[in-house]
Amino acid sequence: MTEVEAKSVAEETVEQVASETTNPATETTDNASKLEKLIIRQLEYYFGDSNLARDKFLQEQISKDEGWVPVDVLLTFKRLKALSEEKKVIVDAIEKSDEGLIEISEDREKLRRHPERPLPEQNEETRKEIFGRTVYVKGFAPEDGTQMSELLEFFEPYEKIVNIVMRKYHDKAMKKYLFKGSVFVTFANKDQCAEFLKKEKLEYKGKELIRKMQDDYFEEKKAERKKKDKKKEEDRFNIDHLPKGASVHLAGFNKETSRETIKETILKLDESLEVAFIDYAKTDSEGTVRFAADDAGKKFMEKLTDAKIKIDDEEITARLLEGEEEKEFLRKVVKDQQARRQNSNTRNKGRHQKGGRHHHKNGGDKRKAEGDSNDQPAKKKAQKADD
Repeated sequence: MTEVEAKSVAEETVEQVASETTNPATETTDNASKLEKLIIRQLEYYFGDSNLARDKFLQEQISKDEGWVPVDVLLTFKRLKALSEEKKVIVDAIEKSDEGLIEISEDREKLRRHPERPLPEQNEETRKEIFGRTVYVKGFAPEDGTQMSELLEFFEPYEKIVNIVMRKYHDKAMKKYLFKGSVFVTFANKDQCAEFLKKEKLEYKGKELIRKMQDDYFEEKKAERKKKDKKKEEDRFNIDHLPKGASVHLAGFNKETSRETIKETILKLDESLEVAFIDYAKTDSEGTVRFAADDAGKKFMEKLTDAKIKIDDEEITARLLEGEEEKEFLRKVVKDQQARRQNSNTRNKGRHQKGGRHHHKNGGDKRKAEGDSNDQPAKKKAQKADD
């Protein structure tokens, strides 16, 4: 499910705040203070590192007049406009900020990011630095309709949080993004981040919250994905149908040894041993014999003296594949089987698309008519079979 960066800190509080501030004349002091804080948050979000680096419209406005942006332009932003449409209220509020991020023009008509606070260069180093002061927090209640306003209020006591990202996923049935119940919280510096993590216990609506560094969270998710991928790989190349204790590695062949010779030597030792396949090519110095029945490899090993068998006058060393080594070999067997089937299907499909074989005008197969027999010795065909 796709994760979506939540809107700015305070952006999702608009409906609540707008309803509380529709009649400024009757506002209490507390509401006025709350409104100022929300305006400050909103403006500092607009001019902050996270938003300004990607806000093309605001970047265009900044480029026109030495960084200055008319308050009238800012009031076209619906989130800020919903908080207040009065320029004086906007400017008076940001003037009370102790962050020093935003500068006010002499005529109080324009705002800009303070020249002494240039936007950091957006690169991998910057990204890592931000991750180094960002915490993953899980345990909020998406089923309760948790809003950003509630999160803002909850995190208000902790200094100093510069951004909150509500992690969301896309619900295909509802065709909308829904809160996952976890957030990324970015602090102004690493010390404040560390202090937050040191808190012995943190609860939200009676439920303890899980807290960890964002980097740690990503590493854990990476490990989980790797584990899932391995499980998928194992499921895809399932080896349950293959006999266990039935694979023996042989080493020490000379360059002339063939699979037929290997099989014949094994059958002379014990005719009851059925060889399913020999993973070996002529001139190789080693290979693996896979028997057709469970524990047949163990039975074969019991018949050897000091794990040795003579093939083509060479003393061959045998070793029963066990544990992870056996599993890895059997997975390779399944992969090879599937690859052969796929290649066979591809060839057959191509043959059918071309309309089948061309026949000789006398009705026979052209290749056979020319004496090119497709017959092979029985033993040679048996070598290619792999159950």
